[in-house]
Amino acid sequence: MSLTAAEAEIAAETKRTDEDLDHASSDRDSIGEHGIEELHAGGGGDLEKTATLTRTESEAYSVFTVAQKWWIVTLIAVASFFSPLSATIYFPALSSLSKQLHVTTELINLTITSYMIFQAIAPTFFGELADGLGRRPVYIILFTIYLGANIALALQRSYAALLVLRMLQSTGSSGVIALANGVVADISHAGERGMYMGIVNIGAMTGPAIGPIVGGILDHELGWWWIFWLLVIMAGTFLTIVILVFPETGRKVVGNGSIPAQGINKSVLQLMRGQPKEQQQQCQTERFQRPPLRFPNPLVSVMLLFQKDMAIVLFTNSIFYTAFYTVMASLPTVYAEIYGFNPLQVGLCYIPLGVGSALSGVVTGKIIDRDYRIVAKQCGITMNRRKGDDMSKFPIERARLRSIFWMAGVYVAVLICYGWVLHSLAAPLVLTFIVGAFGTGLFTILSSLIVDLYPTKPSSATACNNLVRCLMGAGGTAVIESMLNAMGRGWCFTFVGLVCLLMSPILLVERRHGMKWRLARLERERRS
Repeated sequence: MSLTAAEAEIAAETKRTDEDLDHASSDRDSIGEHGIEELHAGGGGDLEKTATLTRTESEAYSVFTVAQKWWIVTLIAVASFFSPLSATIYFPALSSLSKQLHVTTELINLTITSYMIFQAIAPTFFGELADGLGRRPVYIILFTIYLGANIALALQRSYAALLVLRMLQSTGSSGVIALANGVVADISHAGERGMYMGIVNIGAMTGPAIGPIVGGILDHELGWWWIFWLLVIMAGTFLTIVILVFPETGRKVVGNGSIPAQGINKSVLQLMRGQPKEQQQQCQTERFQRPPLRFPNPLVSVMLLFQKDMAIVLFTNSIFYTAFYTVMASLPTVYAEIYGFNPLQVGLCYIPLGVGSALSGVVTGKIIDRDYRIVAKQCGITMNRRKGDDMSKFPIERARLRSIFWMAGVYVAVLICYGWVLHSLAAPLVLTFIVGAFGTGLFTILSSLIVDLYPTKPSSATACNNLVRCLMGAGGTAVIESMLNAMGRGWCFTFVGLVCLLMSPILLVERRHGMKWRLARLERERRS
């Protein structure tokens, strides 16, 4: 098959870079996509010596079976559901809390702002911690914090306590967002990662739609405090499941899953089953050396912003995300003004958004994996479905961005139309479904690319993504009401759509030059 001009350029750039990287190729081939990470950790070769492995196990990217991968992904998708759920389930209770605590609506709204700030910052601490300590211990820490915060929120009856505890609640719930994509990167190589990323995003994107419905029912029927008691029940149940059965997946801790977990990284189920005799003997002589525990440095995540390829993807993803949240945040006010809906009725109007997001998670995952296969075929690369492919020779930027432009076009068109059809209820409900579907699709594609750009630090990269998009999303939701008042509904969402349209072409730069930038960055890291 003949290459296009773009393909020829990619091939030429890859060849030039390969000449600089030849001396590291044997290490990279033996340890796959995470080889550079293990070399940087100072123990890439030692990891495989710490367990009794068959040849097949040592060559596999992950020894987890397909069934085990789906079980793990289902758990982390549920975990990702908690942060957005906790943010929006609280909205219907704002009036009740204002009256009971005898404070103004402005002060109650401050608890939303503080939640979003901590939602942005917390993952930068826990992302780096999870990349070194392991995923399982950090999940336990975060859900313990979250559980305690919800118990206190259900019992508190003062504004000061509400403000502080909402920050603590956000810290516990939002930290898991960075962990989810890290787990996906642990157990799946780039060629199969799309479907799993899509499933994880179902949890993250349906939470905002379901939260207002549940919160409205609980506040109306039982009282606002039952919102937090429900979260206590849910968090307690999930934490128990994590402690009992969730396995460690961190590649710095268990490699490709073949190295036996130790201490808190081992689940109760693994403790009950015991360790095979040959692994016990091996571990007595050559134990895995955990990296020294240190206080997490949030700057590790923040510094990723200054990489050219990462900055482009983060900024564009944040623009799309902010547009999504302007639709969602303005919905209660707009629908109440036009149709006179009460909080419960407004909550029900989020259902199309949630359904669109859920369906998109599955469909987009398939599209991502299909695009990977198409680009591999076009470049003459035979996919290695067991070990994963050598990303130094694969244009992952081109594969991930293959379908994003037509999806962005639909997304922009729907945003522009949305503001002009709000007076007919059926039309905006249909459009919010499309916003949910294509918005989630865009987020899934770009989130997958972010993990691909930093496979050695997937949780830190995701934390950086979360920091940028949450801060921009908070800014968007803060000004949307003023924009609606000043510009009118139609021109307001036309402006939002046009901003997305103007920013989308930046991704063409990433598609054209991203591979060159990525390989140059990896070479600098290898030499440092």
